Amino acid sequence: GGASVVNFSMNEADVRQIMKIDWVATASDGRAYLPGSDRPHPRNYGTFPRKLGYYALQQKVIPLEHAIRSMTGLPADILGLKERGYLRKGDYADIVVFDPRILIDKATFDHPHQYSDGIRYLFVNGSPAINAGFPTGSLAGKALRHQTAAKEDK
Repeated sequence: GGASVVNFSMNEADVRQIMKIDWVATASDGRAYLPGSDRPHPRNYGTFPRKLGYYALQQKVIPLEHAIRSMTGLPADILGLKERGYLRKGDYADIVVFDPRILIDKATFDHPHQYSDGIRYLFVNGSPAINAGFPTGSLAGKALRHQTAAKEDK
């Protein structure tokens, strides 16, 4: 076991066109790896900074607001995650503060364990996970479950 395959079959023009659609959310099938273990796909470290830094800020494929919504409120709405995805009083404080001048993913296939540049602060459930650009070791995250309208009616 332990084999992995990367298939380079994505078309960049398609990626750029699809991300412009209002109902397309940003997601990744990446998972957590210990630094130095395995050789994960670069998206494990850089999916979201890539969309914000490269596609929205550098290439101007989409407005920054559109990119942010595609990875915050929209997926929360799609999955029925109440009190998530928006900056509202009473909601969980899942907040990223980034420097738009230097935000970019750095992970590559040759060097996949590279954190992105430009993430200054990250709060998960109100607890700082990144402070002044450095991980804090906080483990404030929790598993979130999809909620459906049918469950709410019961």
